[in-house]
Amino acid sequence: MKNFMPLRQEAEKRGRLLKESGEKRQGAEVACKLINSFIQAEVKMIKYIETNSARCGIPPQISEQLKKGHKGSEGMQEKICGAAAQMKNQAPAGPSLSDLVGSSAQAPEPVSKKSGASTFDTLSGNALTR
Repeated sequence: MKNFMPLRQEAEKRGRLLKESGEKRQGAEVACKLINSFIQAEVKMIKYIETNSARCGIPPQISEQLKKGHKGSEGMQEKICGAAAQMKNQAPAGPSLSDLVGSSAQAPEPVSKKSGASTFDTLSGNALTR
């Protein structure tokens, strides 16, 4: 059983990384790599359980639970990696409106105010000084 714990800890670590990736919204491509890594760790755990269950006294329910969880992980993998592939295959974005119109994407330079100008200035001068 002592050989199983490092496998379990590695799977938990990879699962946490996957969860954090989703919380940080790092994108489908990153999530696809992380779920593939998690699934590899999960497979190692399942193989260990199948090989050593009789010798270590591991109940068969543990193996069944791991396999059921693995099927769920594979379903998530299909969705995540499918979304990543779809995003990768999308056509690149076309030109922006400013590219088409020929204007710059930068904001115009601010117009300098005359010295002594205030909020109350109108076209014909300051309304308060009249």
